[in-house]
Amino acid sequence: MTEDADKNDITLALNTMLERDFVSPLTSIRGVLEIMRDFPDLSKAERERFLSNAMADCARLEKGIDQLATTVYAAFDGTHRDRQPAAATEIESEFSGRVQLFEDLQIIEVDFSDFVFSDSATVNAFYDYLERRIAASGNRWYILVNYRHCSVWPEAWVAFAHRGQKFNSDHSLGTVRYVEVSEPGEDPNLLADPDLFASRDEALARIEEMRAAATAG
Repeated sequence: MTEDADKNDITLALNTMLERDFVSPLTSIRGVLEIMRDFPDLSKAERERFLSNAMADCARLEKGIDQLATTVYAAFDGTHRDRQPAAATEIESEFSGRVQLFEDLQIIEVDFSDFVFSDSATVNAFYDYLERRIAASGNRWYILVNYRHCSVWPEAWVAFAHRGQKFNSDHSLGTVRYVEVSEPGEDPNLLADPDLFASRDEALARIEEMRAAATAG
C-alpha cells in the first residue's frame, strides 16, 4: 500500500471517529437543548425522554474523549520518561517550586501562574511529579490552583484534560482555581471561565465551604 493510501485510510478512520464519537452526540445534545428552549410546555414525560437522550449522548462524548486522551497519553507515555537525567532534574526543579502541601489542611496548592503547557510531555511530567509527591500520604486532598496567565497550547489540551480529570478522580476532595489579579481584565482566563475565583482568599473560602458541607453530610 502506498504512503498516500495509508494517509487516506488514517484520514477516513479519524473522520469516522469524529463523526461517531463527537459530532453526532454533540448535534443531538444541541437539538435537545433547542427543543427544550423553544417548547417550554413539554410534558414531564417528554422532558424526561429528551433529558435521558441528552445524558446518553453526554456519556458517548465522555467515552470518546477518554479514548482519545488515553491514546494520546499512551503515545507520550514513554517519551517523558525517556528524558535525559539533566532535563528530568530541570523539570522537577521547576515543579517543586510550584507545589505546596499543607497536610494539616489537606490542601495541595499548585502554582500554574505564567506557566505554559506546550505539549503532552510537559503535562505528563507535571502530573507524574505531583503523584510522586502525594503517593506516600494515602490521603485525598483539596486542590487549590493559581491559574494566573496559565496557557495550555492545543498540542497539550487532550493530555491536560485527561490527566487532570484522572488526578481529580483519584485524589481530589474538591478543586478550586483562582487568578490573583488587580483588575478583572488583567487575565483573559478570568473573563473566559466563570468558575475561576478572583483571589486566593476567595478560593480558600470556597474550599472551607466544601469542607463544611462534606462534614455536615
